[in-house]
Parts: sequence; structure tokens; C-alpha cells
Amino acid sequence: MTPRTAALLVVLASAVSVCRPPPESRAPRERASAVAQQDTAFAGTLAPVQRVRSFRPGVARPVLRHVETSAGASPGGGYDRVVFEFAGDSVPGYRVEYTTKPVQRCGSGDPITVAGAGRLIVRFEPAQAHDEHGSLTPTERHRVPGLPAVRELILICDFEGQVAWVLGIAAPSAYRVAELTGPARLVLDVRHAP
Repeated sequence: MTPRTAALLVVLASAVSVCRPPPESRAPRERASAVAQQDTAFAGTLAPVQRVRSFRPGVARPVLRHVETSAGASPGGGYDRVVFEFAGDSVPGYRVEYTTKPVQRCGSGDPITVAGAGRLIVRFEPAQAHDEHGSLTPTERHRVPGLPAVRELILICDFEGQVAWVLGIAAPSAYRVAELTGPARLVLDVRHAP
């Protein structure tokens, strides 16, 4: 073999190794499907989630109409869903966060206790949970849904443009938030503790 032929073979071998796909892309199908399943698994957070929204002066505040609860499942495990439905076209500003501080009713300052080891506060602003005549919307302001993660819900504030709920969570667990339209809804999913 001549030196020139040997050099040509080295160059060809290098080109083939560069063009070959990496070992990960040649993985068996089982590994690819496991990755796809992880991508659709419950992705949540324990950190506060906030969206600030303001409305022009003279525009009515969004009115909380209904609160619904249910249980759901995803490839990553089960979760409980709480849906806050508003009259109007959009969800007001909100902040969702766990608290370790004592929970109190706004206005009176009365302490509130809820079932579970975690307390998740859901605050809306600007919003109200009553109509223009002062009638309560929703009328149910305390609920014990009997779900694995969300044990209890209590309205703790409907005052001066703020609406807040405390959710008693079995144990602090990741949650996710989504907004839906037609009607305007904030969807809160809390993952079941492992």
C-alpha cells in the first residue's frame, strides 16, 4: 500500500465516522417511546406563577362565576383540577403560590385553617366574586371535594377588586396553570403526591 493510498483511506474513514448518526439516534424504539412519554408527563412547578393584567377605567372587573373540581390522569401520574370560570372574555390577573404563613380572611383578618399539609393561594386581581347587585357568584364559597390532592377550597377574599381562594393540599406538590377562552377560565392542576 502506498503512502498516498493509506492517506486516502484515513480521510475516507474520517468522513464516514463524521456522517454516521450518533449512538443516541440509533437507540431502540422502546427508548424513543419512553422519551416521548416523558415529554407528555405532568410538567409543573412549586414556584409562584403570576400574570399581571389591568383593565381600562370604567371597564367592569371580571366576575368569578363558577369553581369546579375534578380528578384527571396523565402519563406522569394523576392530578386534581380546579377550574375558575369568569364572565367576560378574559381571565383577570392572577398569582398562584404556596404559603407557609398563616392564612387570614381579607378585611376581617380572621384566621383560616384548611385540610392538608400544603396551602396553595390563588389570587385574582382585578376581579370580584359578586355581581353588580351584590349577589354572590359563585354561591358555594367552601368546598370539600374529596380528591387525592385538593382536600378543601375556601374563598378568603372578595374585596376591593381582589378575589382569593386557599386550597388545602394533601402535601405540597407541583402544579400547572393554563388559561382557556369561551368562557374565560383559569385551570389549575395539582399533581397527586407520589
